[in-house]
Amino acid sequence: MTPNQFAKQYARIIEANDRTPIMLMGAPGIGKSSLMAQVAQQFEFDVIDLRLGQVPPSDIRGLPIIENGRSCYARPDWLPETGQGILFLDELTNAPPTVQGLAQQLLLDRKVGEHPLGDGWFIAAAGNLREHGAATHGMPTPVANRMYHFRLEADFDSWKAYALKQGLHSDVVGFLSFRPELLFKLERKELAFPTPRSWEGASRLHSIGMQIDPAVGTGCAEEFRVYCEVVTQLPDLSLVLSGEGKAVAFPREISARYAVCVGLAMRVQDEHEALLAFRWLNDRAGPEWVQMYVSDCVVALQRLGRSGHFAAMVGTEPTLEAFIESTISAVFA
Repeated sequence: MTPNQFAKQYARIIEANDRTPIMLMGAPGIGKSSLMAQVAQQFEFDVIDLRLGQVPPSDIRGLPIIENGRSCYARPDWLPETGQGILFLDELTNAPPTVQGLAQQLLLDRKVGEHPLGDGWFIAAAGNLREHGAATHGMPTPVANRMYHFRLEADFDSWKAYALKQGLHSDVVGFLSFRPELLFKLERKELAFPTPRSWEGASRLHSIGMQIDPAVGTGCAEEFRVYCEVVTQLPDLSLVLSGEGKAVAFPREISARYAVCVGLAMRVQDEHEALLAFRWLNDRAGPEWVQMYVSDCVVALQRLGRSGHFAAMVGTEPTLEAFIESTISAVFA
């Protein structure tokens, strides 16, 4: 399932107050940790991210102490008693059997030793499959049977919405709009390969003027460099956003068209610039390009806290209103 589909389904589980642990499987770098943070933010929950593949058994079990002349284990400092949140057991399938064994009691009984997990907390786990090239350990059947299992797949639309909200570099977003199949491409023989997570790193590298090979590998980076050469030849988008783009033509080359539509959406600062860019595009481009721009623009304006102003303005612009009603009414659904 896509990240957006999972987020909606997990939200319904939380709303139903169902404390059954969930297991989220997916390839490395696909965004499992980010999804947990996204769902937690929706409910104003805290998140405790415990990387089981990187912690020793003592960190899970707690340290032995003497109490009233008897040996016992101290409550681990990461195990919450109060509050509300998601306890995220990441890398569960990558953890060694000793650590998995200690985590089983938490999954089955919501306890670590004699110390219970607070009632306001939900348990979610995540891991990789052997087909992803990860060093994994099997999950005992009795444990697996007491969890809800979800399998996550890379999805460009979900990633693009995230990228627009996070303000990733417009060149990266535009390139992947043109080549969405490169969002995720597992390369077992390479250390750097394209994933939703590594493209976020590529955006940071590109923003400081570095090559993106260290993040996504040489093959994708070469294609990205060719795309960026096209971007340098684009018209001045600031003229369009200021209403002075009458003499600016919509490019003919398809990758340049992607770059223009994404670039305009990510550069708008308010609903007035958004409207000027819409008018310019609507006069020059086909409906599929205008649809891409408006869809991206709404998400970008959400990041700026201006989407409500844009929606209110739609009614004052008959052309924009008619376009949304006929082609992309789902944007405001």
